[in-house]
Amino acid sequence: MVVISVAGCDSGGKLKPVSGTVTYKGEPLDTGSVTFLYTDQPGPAGGAVITNGKFKIASPAGLEPGKYRVQISSPKGVGQRTPEQIAAGASAPAKERIPPSYNTESKVTVDVTASGPNEFSWAID
Repeated sequence: MVVISVAGCDSGGKLKPVSGTVTYKGEPLDTGSVTFLYTDQPGPAGGAVITNGKFKIASPAGLEPGKYRVQISSPKGVGQRTPEQIAAGASAPAKERIPPSYNTESKVTVDVTASGPNEFSWAID
């Protein structure tokens, strides 16, 4: 897992803490990551590791107030290898268990506000 920090050096105190919970099939998501992507420019704004269903981006590494698209990921187990990967001796990739609607095709958005609290929860089936 990689924690993505917010780009930029001088936040001027604008970065707000963000936290929340993620459940998967009715249980706290054991491991994973949440990434907050800018809606008005390419690239990630920040992210955090999910452990036992909880994540937190504390100040000073928080997010600027604004709207973000959210992606949740939790690879686990072993996925399929292509014939080319097998021939090259590549290890099998982990299989993403979070549905694309919360991951690669996510349309989930949140508004981070200056006044907070910026606490978000998602229940994924």
